[in-house]
Amino acid sequence: MKIPQARAVSFGALTLAGALALTGCSAAASDSGSDSGSDSAVSGEVLFYDTSGGDVWEGLNDTLFADFTEETGVKVVDDYNEASTKFFAAAQNGAVDWSLVFLPSLSDAQQAADNGYLAKIDTSVVPVDQLADGTYSDTGIEVGTFGMVLAWNSDTYPADAAPKTWADLYDTEKFPGQRCFFNNPQYGWTLESALLADGVAADDLYPLDTERAFAKLDTVKDSVTWWSSGAQSIESFENGSCDLGIVWANRAFTASQNGFPLSVGWDQAGYANSVWAIPADAPNPAAAQALLKSVIENTAGQIEFASRVPTPIPAASTGISVGDFPEDIQPFLPVGDNIENAIVLDAAYYKENNAELTDQFNRWVAK
Repeated sequence: MKIPQARAVSFGALTLAGALALTGCSAAASDSGSDSGSDSAVSGEVLFYDTSGGDVWEGLNDTLFADFTEETGVKVVDDYNEASTKFFAAAQNGAVDWSLVFLPSLSDAQQAADNGYLAKIDTSVVPVDQLADGTYSDTGIEVGTFGMVLAWNSDTYPADAAPKTWADLYDTEKFPGQRCFFNNPQYGWTLESALLADGVAADDLYPLDTERAFAKLDTVKDSVTWWSSGAQSIESFENGSCDLGIVWANRAFTASQNGFPLSVGWDQAGYANSVWAIPADAPNPAAAQALLKSVIENTAGQIEFASRVPTPIPAASTGISVGDFPEDIQPFLPVGDNIENAIVLDAAYYKENNAELTDQFNRWVAK
């Protein structure tokens, strides 16, 4: 069956332009829900609710956050949490300790905004006019563009025998062996890859035809190794549990840096964004507003960060292309030509339907 298409949300669907460069969006300064002041007056620290951690935190801490601390004297302190669950619970109970929260999905961000858990961006401080249209809302800015890509062991499948399409991933005769898939319907491109492999056009992908997707997944179910974290996805390749599958592109880059021969393809790959937002009860909202301002204006820092972790922030004040980055990271970046034929994950659809999708998915896995 098809689950109904979701309503549009305030975060617009991320477009190619939104992932790359400044557009001429006219976001004039407006009244804010926060008394933030200027970055020259900020003090204290920003406790950062971090749902990414690892290489992402280290990259931010060494680049964009380090630059902010040098500018203002305000230190950004990491508090890693695997998901947004703890933030939602704290916000519901009025016990928020964080001044900036990293929400892993647009649907999480919209839900938090709907619940009144987020402060408004102070546009007299934060230069949203330097953001691409569709990559911010009243309560957050999109960050960390990440790709969900076809991946394969290039020793097992050299260039002349490598999989190229989602149909190849589902062809167990041409490409026998185990496949690695994310054991969650959202942000793993599992259902989307099945439909694309079955011939659904990109423009017709959403709302997802779940019956058709699960029927296609049935054809490879006995050959699937499930992963539940980015680290586990790469470990599955490294320990030989699979030789092809779907991974997050930034994790594939990490594997390649560690010497593992992992290649990726972007044809009809998925990509999406996370969100930085300021909690409504943030203890230091002025510093958090100043941090957002610093990140948006720091184009060099954005490039430096994404040169280490290929999850670029779509907030550049000038156009960014693949060629702006080191050669070894270019294949893994959701930028420029890499995403010319890629597809934006429909966050609004998942916000409305994720609970039902997850139930369907878990019941199918358990069969």
